[in-house]
Amino acid sequence: MDQFLSLLLSGLVSGALYSLIASGLTLTYAATGIFNFSYGAIAYVIGYLFYLLVAGLGWNPLLAGAFVLFVVAPLLGLALDAAVFRPLAGTPDSAKIMATVGLLIALPALVRFLSDLVISIFGLTELPTSTDVAQVGFPPGIGPVPAESIALFDGLTITSDQAIVFGAAALAAVLLWIMVRRTRVGLEMRAVVDREELATIRGVHVVRTSRISWIVGSVLAALVGVIAAPVIGTLQSSPFLTLMFIAAAAAALGGLKSIPMAFVGGLLLGVVQNLAAAYSTFAEDITGFGTAVPFILLLLGVVILGRDRRRQAGSVNDDVRPLDYLEHLPPWRRRLPWAVATVVLLVFLFFLANDFWLGIFASGLAMSIIFLSFVVTTGIGGMVNLAQAAFVNTAGLVTGLLLTNFGWSFLPAMLVAIAVTVVLGILVALPALRLGGLYLALATLALGFVVDNVLFGWRWFTNGPNGWPVRAPVIFGLDLANRRTMAVFLLVVVVIIIAVIRNLQRSATGRRITAVRSSSTAAATSSISPVTAKLAVFATSAVIAAIGGVMLASLQGNVTGTSKVTADGLLWLATVVLFGVRRPGAAVVAGVVSAIFPEILRGGIHIGSFGWDGTTSVEIPLILFGMGAVTLARSPDGILADMAEKRYKKRLAKQERAAASADEQALAGAVAAEQAEIEHDVELRARSLVESGAVQRSEAADDISRRRAEQAALRLDGVVAGYGPVEVLHGIDLALVPGEIVGLFGANGSGKSTLVSTIAGLVTPTAGSLTFASSDLAVLPARSRFRSGIAVAPEARGIFNGLTVEENLAVALPDRADREAALERFPTLAKRRGIAAGSLSGGEQQMLTLVPFVAKPPKVLVADEPTLGLAPKIIEQLVEIFAELRQAGVAILLVEEKTSGVLPIADWAAVMSLGHILWQGPAADTDAARLASVYLGGAEEVGPHPGGPGDTTGRLTAEVQP
Repeated sequence: MDQFLSLLLSGLVSGALYSLIASGLTLTYAATGIFNFSYGAIAYVIGYLFYLLVAGLGWNPLLAGAFVLFVVAPLLGLALDAAVFRPLAGTPDSAKIMATVGLLIALPALVRFLSDLVISIFGLTELPTSTDVAQVGFPPGIGPVPAESIALFDGLTITSDQAIVFGAAALAAVLLWIMVRRTRVGLEMRAVVDREELATIRGVHVVRTSRISWIVGSVLAALVGVIAAPVIGTLQSSPFLTLMFIAAAAAALGGLKSIPMAFVGGLLLGVVQNLAAAYSTFAEDITGFGTAVPFILLLLGVVILGRDRRRQAGSVNDDVRPLDYLEHLPPWRRRLPWAVATVVLLVFLFFLANDFWLGIFASGLAMSIIFLSFVVTTGIGGMVNLAQAAFVNTAGLVTGLLLTNFGWSFLPAMLVAIAVTVVLGILVALPALRLGGLYLALATLALGFVVDNVLFGWRWFTNGPNGWPVRAPVIFGLDLANRRTMAVFLLVVVVIIIAVIRNLQRSATGRRITAVRSSSTAAATSSISPVTAKLAVFATSAVIAAIGGVMLASLQGNVTGTSKVTADGLLWLATVVLFGVRRPGAAVVAGVVSAIFPEILRGGIHIGSFGWDGTTSVEIPLILFGMGAVTLARSPDGILADMAEKRYKKRLAKQERAAASADEQALAGAVAAEQAEIEHDVELRARSLVESGAVQRSEAADDISRRRAEQAALRLDGVVAGYGPVEVLHGIDLALVPGEIVGLFGANGSGKSTLVSTIAGLVTPTAGSLTFASSDLAVLPARSRFRSGIAVAPEARGIFNGLTVEENLAVALPDRADREAALERFPTLAKRRGIAAGSLSGGEQQMLTLVPFVAKPPKVLVADEPTLGLAPKIIEQLVEIFAELRQAGVAILLVEEKTSGVLPIADWAAVMSLGHILWQGPAADTDAARLASVYLGGAEEVGPHPGGPGDTTGRLTAEVQP
């Protein structure tokens, strides 16, 4: 019993540390959508600085703790948010993961380098160097030194440092839960993650919420750095990084959403890890099982809890194919630089390189083969596999085992190694059949660590620390023990693998993989098997990684269970993503540079009398590499793609300047002719509306237009807007008057949604003006327009799917009394106040969109396609809501493709086409049936026109199509 209690207590201590980090991981992921792998590095950096202040400068521990927690950590969080995290929004999962891995690598090296540099420059001999800090055992915390013992019961004691860990973790969890679930800022954080654009037009300050979440997350990591060092007994970076990886399991147990569950999961993880190591007699013969327990739990937690159970229909993958800025070039022009580079490399290998550089380039080409395996999984398949190092090391170990123990020749041993690695690849792929994105990355990370601790811990497989010798073979008469021969051979293998990958991309299998990457659901409905496609991706990747692993092992002459581990795989993926994971050529460059760059840093560069002697600092490569990975925040497709984009834009600008100087007048004439053609087309369409009798023109309508412009709550005058160089709106004039409903009609592509986005502030007009309450609306950012009285209900339902009904109302209605009044007004929603809005029916979701505006009417309401996909009965209820808002004096713009649902209640109507308003006037001057038949395609059957513009008593008979 004493042993159990002791194990329980020590497990709770380590579990409390896991809980703190897991809480921070959950908070920032829930608030920003980024899983921050650098939390362990932040904890280490703050712990290192705390030690310098206390042990080096003699600061009081409490003062030093307050300084690093409430000054340094918030500033670090703000800096990382501005430099890395905010720019990462909208980038692929691979870029998000690798940018934070870059921080994981760079931050510890950076703080050690800077501290040693300051000590050296200013002669601060009283401060410990990074070498001194690394050798410290049980550094001081904020508690007494030495730590005091606190008796609990039955002779069981706890140290003051352990008690501080418990107290800090519990307090942090309570405060975090209150902040996220009971404060306005927590609600806004969750709204931003759910739908950032909608949160913006609901008045949420997106940048502020991001800053707050990263500040709080950095403070939590800093707290771990201060209180963990005395407990784990070191200030080396690796234990802090291990804490983060294990804490990921606790965050997964909380579904990356629930801070209380993440906290409890961390405690359970610490306890289970201790008890499993002591009492799992069934696993006594399984080497490494105890250390693998947290990662087994991470795998189980991700697989069981990580699947996205929300509705999948209609969703698409945001990870779209990047622009190819070279596709305008002929094939020979695109291949020429690579062909030249290959020839130059062959000349260097055959005639210029000595044995040293031949070995370096051979290693780089072997790494290129490994990096090409990432192109298949991540670049083509869109899946992040963090267990790739397991493929590489498994292939090397199997080859070494067969060569040494069984006396096989090299080629058969290599083929068997590839087959075994493919089996392992398929096993690793199994989570991919259920998971995607971050959850798949975490699952493969867990599998990688399990393989490191268990499979690579078996002595019969790895031959212990000695490993297996792997001699360079003779293949097809080529003696690969010769470095020159090996380098050229590997170059040929690289070219062959690139050709295989290119063929895969163009093949039917490649097209199926691309379809599954874009939308698994859509692919499945098109007779494409997502299971087969995903298994093909992992199997192909495993084959390539195995080839690279065997060749790398033969170059090194030996392979052990620790030759290549999961942490190495993180560095590899970060490197290839940095150069461009979608492009095989970029992966080859990444492999060669990864081998050459460290040697250049160590040896320097010497050209004639000028030169640089290099550096012996082990921190510089890590800092440079980490900083390079961080640049992914701004170049998610990699360095080579970024360079191609810049060259393309430079060439395009040069061509435009040349065209402007040579053919300026001709170009201006062509533009004018095209514009005249568009204007003529618009004029013909407008005339057809009048001639068909669908609308009526009158001088009285023009007089009414002028009076309405004077009375307007919101007036648009000559508004021109679009997206980049594409102009969508061409001089829009429209007035929204209090107490009136304006129906804006037009076919798909007419510019209606762009007009809505311009009013909302999501699109900036390039000409014209928007006047609201006698002020220029352009000076108001999107978030401020809602608070000023301009409400927008977007086309795709204006709700946050992941928030409850009541939380959705709280985003728009901060006052509880307003929310209660709204729910009382709509009892159907009141019954569902505690369920997620994404679970409501389409009609209920649209009701939830409009309820806040009924409870607290805005000055202007813009609704984009409010009747889309709704049954006639629901449309009738929406019509009543709009009529009620009109009675309250709201200026309403109802944007619709179909006329039947809106025209009967409209006071003013406008018809839009090709970014122009063809006609506008009183709704009574329109004939709904003819308008639908002549202009909108006759897709509607409409009943008799109601008695007047404000008549809502007639029952609608329109059959609205979804």
